[in-house]
Amino acid sequence: MKNTKLTVLGWFVFLFLFVALNVSHGQGETVKVVSVTGDVKVVYKDSNLGIICTKNMMLHAGDWIKTGEKGSVELAFDEKAGNIITVNENSLIIIKLDGYFKMQLMAGEFYALLENVEKGEVFRVLTPSAVAEAENSGWGARSDGSYTVVMSFDNKVMICGINKDGTVKKDKCWVAEGNQRRTINFEDPGKAETAPKDLVKWFKEQVVAYHVQKTYEKGAGPKTPENSQANINADAGKPAGNGLGNATVIVDGEKVNLLEYLYKQRLSQTPDVEVKTKQ
Repeated sequence: MKNTKLTVLGWFVFLFLFVALNVSHGQGETVKVVSVTGDVKVVYKDSNLGIICTKNMMLHAGDWIKTGEKGSVELAFDEKAGNIITVNENSLIIIKLDGYFKMQLMAGEFYALLENVEKGEVFRVLTPSAVAEAENSGWGARSDGSYTVVMSFDNKVMICGINKDGTVKKDKCWVAEGNQRRTINFEDPGKAETAPKDLVKWFKEQVVAYHVQKTYEKGAGPKTPENSQANINADAGKPAGNGLGNATVIVDGEKVNLLEYLYKQRLSQTPDVEVKTKQ
């Protein structure tokens, strides 16, 4: 099992980021669940109960999503489903939609296929170690809570580190297509490295499958099991994961699973009763 040891100070600041940056104020924006595989839970902003995530569910600013073992979920951040985020197994994210960040990765892994980012805008994501933003592109990020790796498969992604006081570092780095950068908590992004070729190949295959599916959904041909949504989202051919869901941290002298700890902390919070229940 992977063991991520955070210092008391580092852990405190990490939780500070989690609490301070979790205040979301969406302006009518919603995120649609496109597909769900396996164990996926949603905690609405105005609740402290984890419920089963289902296809076509609408999510809002402040909602949490947790995927379990072999669980994954696809989210559409625009009406045309041109900006798709795939959250892999053993991951925890927060829908932000606060005018600056679209989402926050707490732990785990996601992949982004962005094809409908409006001109002059960027799709920005907060992670434990870095801020990542991109225009129309294909990329991904994974984190165990102590570091974040951002990978670019199509076009490029800009990243920058986060200071201990929660502010964003001024120095920015580009992650060019086919490369990746690793950022350790409170440090500047590391040097560019070549992204795993098998992962780049897998991502590009998913993009092709995604467009084939959209073509069939428009009535260009009969839908068959070979090009169904379930097969497009399957992990067949995807490189093995990095065990991020098993990352552990030391809290009050006790070793705990990072993802499960954060999820339980969220469930223990008092719901925001001022927010109206979603229709």
